[in-house]
Amino acid sequence: MAKVIWGMDFGDWALKVARGIYDKKSDTITVDLFDEIVYGELPCGYEASLLDKHREGVIAFKNKYHVAPGDAVCVAVSGSEVFSRFINLPPVPERVGEIIRYEARQQIPFDIDDVVWDYQPVKEQHEVGEEIEVGLFALKKERVAELMDLLAPWRGNLRVVQDAPLAVYNLLEYEGQVKEAAIVLDVGAATTDVLVLNPPRFWVRTLLVAGDDLTGALVEQFGVGNAEAEKIKRQLGRSAHKEQILRVLQPVFDDLINEIQRSLGYYKSLAREVKFERVVALGSALKMTGLTQMLAAGLQYQVQVIRDLSRMRVAGSVDREKFEAALPGLGAALGLLVQGAGQGRVRINMVPEELALASTMATKKPWLVGAAVGVVVAVGVLIGGARLYAQSAAGELAGEDFTPMDKAANLQQEYTAAANEAQNAERQLQSMTEAGVSSGLDLELLTIYTEKMPIDVYSTQIRFEWMEPSEIGAIMRPLMVGAPSGGGGAPTAPGPGAAGFTPAGRPAGGGPPPDIRAMMEMEIAARHAAVQAEEAAARRAAMEEDRAAAVPGGPAARGPSVPAGVGGVGLEAQRGADRTEKSRLVMRFVCESSKLEHGRTYIQTAVFDALKAAQLAENRSAFSEVRMLGDVRDIYRDASTGQEVPGMKEGVNQYVGFEGYAVVNVGLPPEAPKATPAK
Repeated sequence: MAKVIWGMDFGDWALKVARGIYDKKSDTITVDLFDEIVYGELPCGYEASLLDKHREGVIAFKNKYHVAPGDAVCVAVSGSEVFSRFINLPPVPERVGEIIRYEARQQIPFDIDDVVWDYQPVKEQHEVGEEIEVGLFALKKERVAELMDLLAPWRGNLRVVQDAPLAVYNLLEYEGQVKEAAIVLDVGAATTDVLVLNPPRFWVRTLLVAGDDLTGALVEQFGVGNAEAEKIKRQLGRSAHKEQILRVLQPVFDDLINEIQRSLGYYKSLAREVKFERVVALGSALKMTGLTQMLAAGLQYQVQVIRDLSRMRVAGSVDREKFEAALPGLGAALGLLVQGAGQGRVRINMVPEELALASTMATKKPWLVGAAVGVVVAVGVLIGGARLYAQSAAGELAGEDFTPMDKAANLQQEYTAAANEAQNAERQLQSMTEAGVSSGLDLELLTIYTEKMPIDVYSTQIRFEWMEPSEIGAIMRPLMVGAPSGGGGAPTAPGPGAAGFTPAGRPAGGGPPPDIRAMMEMEIAARHAAVQAEEAAARRAAMEEDRAAAVPGGPAARGPSVPAGVGGVGLEAQRGADRTEKSRLVMRFVCESSKLEHGRTYIQTAVFDALKAAQLAENRSAFSEVRMLGDVRDIYRDASTGQEVPGMKEGVNQYVGFEGYAVVNVGLPPEAPKATPAK
């Protein structure tokens, strides 16, 4: 099915819009709509604040076009609003995430919690020992909040927030224009973006000299308004006073050329070997007659204006002549179509994490429904497959040139790893019934937990416990191995009620913790299996009670039957005499994430705030209390075995770990039915 993408470039002079259809089968993007919503033609006029211009532009867009629920919306903001810096990192690719998180706090001149930021290596591949050049980009959350307010009707459609010059880069790269060193100048109304292409590197700087400065010079010289000055600029080629107007504009041209030369000089000091042959000119300011020639004369380079597209298609319904005339000003909007189609080389995206999470989870819901139906079979396949894996490993080893002792040692290691996987899956079938939770509620809670958990956070343990309010308020036993105790108690290993992959039970081969989706498949499957086992046990118990009812002194006479469930632990095992009507069901969980750069703020928003907003089927809150226990901590795991190690070194991967709990919105479980007295 074709994907519809809207590109919206929030410029200073106009809101530039492009709509593209991405056909994955043919790998083509077809532009079937474009527009420039000029603020000067709206009620706000040229004199309004930038935010008011953007608001009026969005209103005009909404009145003119319809964005379907499944469409993707990608937006670009001015380069002057985005902090950017290029830095070199030590040649340790596996630690880039850890190092860039530290560098972001040092390099970004704002509180890290006040910005949305992202990064990207400038080169895709690095030689051994080569420093890693990284572009760091940040947008203030205040500006992000303004965008979210403007785009409120399409919050669920928003997929990308990009820096305008980087969107232009994606278009040029897609069009095959990034094969040799070149200078790209996007001359807008308030800013001029200087994009340096030095394949495979790129570099960007935004200058505060642009078209508005030319307009301002005319306003000051001739005493006219902005609208009239814009008209004079655009009709310069036909004006009888052309020479006089150019003399007025010349100082602004000189300032622009000087700023561009200064930026290029700085870049050449960093990359002395670079040699530029051409300038690629873009921007709405190019509509002014003579600007291209003045750039060529001042910079002493050949200036090329993009007038056509070579790879991106244009629909037959589009007025080709008008499109080509508007093309220089549509660079960022068209580049957004490229990134929205997943074809952009630069993947910087400053969509807030919680919004990106909501979009991702919305697409996962159909998958979860299907998974809940089919995962019962998956657990059986996993358990059986683990043992088959050991057998196949033995077959593969038989052909290797090892001594018999080496073969036996390797076979034992492979079999042990496979057996651990199988045992771990079997433990889940036992542990999920121990808390004595209603099977329907348990399944619903696990499904909610799956939907709310981000895709880059992995659960390593989950445990259900009935606790008194005083116990909840003073949880002393952290589940996380090595985690600090909330009240000074010593760390403990997971209890028998813990469900999920513990660090010790992690499959051999290392890597990140299991993906939350795969893990929850097993957990939901475990509950389905547990429900079936409980029902079967209850039926057997009922039959035994019926048979024993007529036998004096039989089992029924000695007390109520205790359904064994899976693993021999039933409801009665968890309902002690010390439990009161105030007891609450607590879901405790331990997680790890490879998303190092976002830290506690990301975890608080993406995990705990999401769980707080969760609701049960009857539209009531799923949890009455959700909290993080302690703080996030760094976790280091051996890349080959997955075992936790003391610190960072070669062959070790880093994660951040955290523990939390959620109080389920139910009270003490109902009393078990009393057995019928023997007659």
